[in-house]
Order: sequence, then C-alpha cells, then structure tokens
Amino acid sequence: MALHFYYGSGSPVAWKVWLALEYLELPYELHVMSFQAGDLKTPAYLAINPRHQVPAIVDDDFALYESTAIIDYLDQRYGALWPRDPRLRAIGRRLETEADLYVRPRIAKLLEQTLGREVQDRVAIAEAKEAAAEELALVASALVGPFALGDQPSAADFALYPHCGFLPRIDMRQPAQEARKIAPPAIAAWMARIEALPYFAKTYPPHWRA
Repeated sequence: MALHFYYGSGSPVAWKVWLALEYLELPYELHVMSFQAGDLKTPAYLAINPRHQVPAIVDDDFALYESTAIIDYLDQRYGALWPRDPRLRAIGRRLETEADLYVRPRIAKLLEQTLGREVQDRVAIAEAKEAAAEELALVASALVGPFALGDQPSAADFALYPHCGFLPRIDMRQPAQEARKIAPPAIAAWMARIEALPYFAKTYPPHWRA
C-alpha cells in the first residue's frame, strides 16, 4: 500500500515533509488539502489528524501528524534524513527547532507586514526585515557545509528552507521589497543550492505558481 501524504499549499511544515519524501524517493500518494473548502475538518481527515492541520501521513494503517514526528519516523523506517554522527545529528535537530521557534515567526512577521496588509508601514517593515536578517545571520553561522550539515541535504535543510522560501515569495508579489536581499551571503548561496535540487520544483507550493 502506498504511503499517503496530506499537504496544504503554502504550509512550510508540510513543505518540509514533501521535500523529505522526494529526497528519500519514496512512492506516495499526494493529497492536496484545501483550507478554504474545509478539507481539514471532514470526519475522514479528523480520524487521521484530530487537530485538523497539515501535514499528516498514513503509512499502511499507521496515521501520524506533526512534521517533526513524521520526519523522525521516515528517517527511522525508510532512510537517512539525519546524519548518524551524534553531534551532527544534534546540530541538525537544534536547527530544526530553531527553524520553528525563531526563523518562522520572524519571517511570518515580515510576511504579515508586506503581503498581509493593504496599507503598509515602512517602519514596521524595516523592523521586521532587521529582525529576520539577524535570525538568518545566526543560522548562517551554524551551517556546516554546502548544505546545513555537510555535503548532502538533510532534514535540517528541509526544515529551514520552507520558511526562507517566503522571501522570494514576497519579492514575486512585491518586487520593490527586495526581501531576499536580507539573507546574508551564506544563506543566499544555501538557498540557491536547495532550489537547484532536482526535486525542488516538484514540491514548490502549487498556488504560488500562478
């Protein structure tokens, strides 16, 4: 039985799992869930994830939600998403945590100030850019190699990139913001390497293509 993957377009934590599935070259059936249509609140989906959020997977008869738990499960069952060196793995898990606790809210604030408001506040945007840039500088100082933990992508990359991916999204819709320029050179080069992965385009949020 194929693995079923429940995804919402634009959800960074769902994107994280999608990148991992592609990296592992696992066969899966993709279910794109509509937030607006109420797909996450149907009885069938609530039986999979009672918190009515994405992502979730069903592997045979095993349902699992929360992206970090899914990544650990995929790593243990199907392949190496984390390095086996305990120190590198610890750094990676720390980066994954920092992506969720620190990078995500700062970039979300910038997203709110730019794409989320009809009337923009230049001072608030500048402050949001500064806060996001400071956080990305900390991440840049932690990168171990071309990718987050060395020469190959890992779950740390898949956790970090979807949040950073909102920077080019902002620029796509409001080029004058030049949001991508807040990324320090090491992060900009790292983002380019992620975007060059052969499976990256497949995982690009569908509704961003318009």
